[in-house]
Amino acid sequence: MNLRPVGGILTLLAILLIAASCGGYSSPENGLATIEGAGTNSANNDAGAISSVSRTESESESRTKYEPLAYPAVLPNPSQVVKLPIMMFHHIGDPPAGADEIRIGLTLPAAEFDAQMSYLKQAGYQPVTQTQLFKSIFEGVPLPPKPVLLTFDDGYADNYQLAVPILQKYGFTATFNIITGMVGNPDYMTWDQVVELDRQGLEIGSHTASHPDLTLLSAADLNLELTGSAESLKSHLGHPVYWLCYPAGKYDEDVLKYARAAGYLLAVTTKPGENQSSDEPLALLRYRVRSDTTVEEFQELVR
Repeated sequence: MNLRPVGGILTLLAILLIAASCGGYSSPENGLATIEGAGTNSANNDAGAISSVSRTESESESRTKYEPLAYPAVLPNPSQVVKLPIMMFHHIGDPPAGADEIRIGLTLPAAEFDAQMSYLKQAGYQPVTQTQLFKSIFEGVPLPPKPVLLTFDDGYADNYQLAVPILQKYGFTATFNIITGMVGNPDYMTWDQVVELDRQGLEIGSHTASHPDLTLLSAADLNLELTGSAESLKSHLGHPVYWLCYPAGKYDEDVLKYARAAGYLLAVTTKPGENQSSDEPLALLRYRVRSDTTVEEFQELVR
């Protein structure tokens, strides 16, 4: 009797048993965090946001888009100016029942946000990071054609749940400006979510510790709001944060001094415009996207 076929079968069975005992076959996506579609209700998927999948801490750390940065010893002369529309968002989704006019005005429907991102994609716009902007105005590294910078203020939970999946859908990046003293409060992201965005390569900026009018604070309170929030972000993310967003866009010379001392390299205001200059890296211009900003109006802002 010829036993070779039987031996081959036994060998194959042994290989399969060994593979099963080691956890089976791994898919190409194994070990990578993914974004699910908005609105799903899986127990392992936070309302359509970033799903938690098997991944080691070292793998998570390796996805962080961080590199040390500093102002050059000699500033550009003449100054470097780049045309870059920076867009300002707040809430994404639907305002809660009974919301006041301020909340309604800050809340862009998810469908409108999706339509705006779809326009950017179809029109060939390329969202960039603040790291890219910094290197462009201080090192002369060119930005890609049709650049745009997307920013989200305050650190709301709906940014994680609704905005991030839409950004991921189009392969876009953005900066999320976090009020560190509000993290974990109702309607705001948790630290785990903020860290997850950072690990995904999205940029995190400071929106101070408690969102006050910085121009009204004492030196001690300015230090608490600016240095304190920077240190809090660094302790959770494991690296410095170079980006600042002034509450309500308010700043003065004292605020600028303490912002520099806290280690911020770029800061965004609420002044409209698109010409970003190396002479004023802590006074970058932005366009506000309101709840009633139509796709057509959005197109005019980014052009």
